[in-house]
Amino acid sequence: MGLNVGALHVDTMLSNVSLMYRNADFLSEQVFPIVPSDKQSNRYPVYGTDNLRAVADARRPGALSNQIDWSLSTNPFFCDGHALSVYIPDEDRENADPAVMDLQTDSTIMLTDKIFLNREVNLVNALMAALTPVDLSLSGGANQFDNTSFDPVQYIDYQKETVAVQIGLRPNTMLFSRPAWRGFRNNPNVLKHIFGTSVVGTGQQINTDHAKALLEVDDVLIGDAVNITSGEGITPITTHYVWGQPGDTNGALAMLFYRPKSPGLRTVSLGYQFTWNKGRMGSLVYTDRANKRHADWLEVHRYYSLQIVAAAAAVLF
Repeated sequence: MGLNVGALHVDTMLSNVSLMYRNADFLSEQVFPIVPSDKQSNRYPVYGTDNLRAVADARRPGALSNQIDWSLSTNPFFCDGHALSVYIPDEDRENADPAVMDLQTDSTIMLTDKIFLNREVNLVNALMAALTPVDLSLSGGANQFDNTSFDPVQYIDYQKETVAVQIGLRPNTMLFSRPAWRGFRNNPNVLKHIFGTSVVGTGQQINTDHAKALLEVDDVLIGDAVNITSGEGITPITTHYVWGQPGDTNGALAMLFYRPKSPGLRTVSLGYQFTWNKGRMGSLVYTDRANKRHADWLEVHRYYSLQIVAAAAAVLF
């Protein structure tokens, strides 16, 4: 009979590996570029669409030129506060193995990730509320990107004109939720556009560089962030793609839109993320001592406003 393993080794905490569930990259800052603000509320100028309207400009000798008018207004924004906090009891801090766990760092990461996840959810909700989606859903929870008789490339190319005639610029960014991207990259019509055949060889697979060239856009974004939609303690756990998945009320989400290379004057953007970051009002981490709880208090706080400034700059699928 072999020796008792417990007599040979006492289990201790590994110092070179740990498990933490974290989301993939969030897209909110890539969809709505950040615009810093030195005040919690402010206004930004909004020009009309006068530059897209042709007018008579012929002038005879000695005559006055045609006088035109142009419009200018302003829109307000207000950066709401978004914060989460935790207590770190003295008992937990003393019991934690410092070679494995840094409770201060772990707590900051957890809180920041949750705030970023909430921001991603808020962005999708804002887009769904402000834009009228093009319905590409099919029965049974499927979507047109999975439909072998549907050519997504031709359809997206057509929808570019929907944006272009509204803002005078061709959309330059395509966003897919992960399920919509799966349907797009495996659609036989898309494969034909890239490889010349719907039956591709081993190792041949469409990537985002293929899609950028095919769709003639500057960037292709994939929404991989997930959200647990079941309540705490409820099993089995139900997870959900933030940017949509088959079976949703509005189907698997995708969006074609215009995004400037950087925020600036006299330019168009689907939206901006106004961020109050003057002095202490940026990305904040507060700490304090809670003596009655025998614990340290830690809070992560951000101020931002997700604002759609040119709804015509996007087509939501």
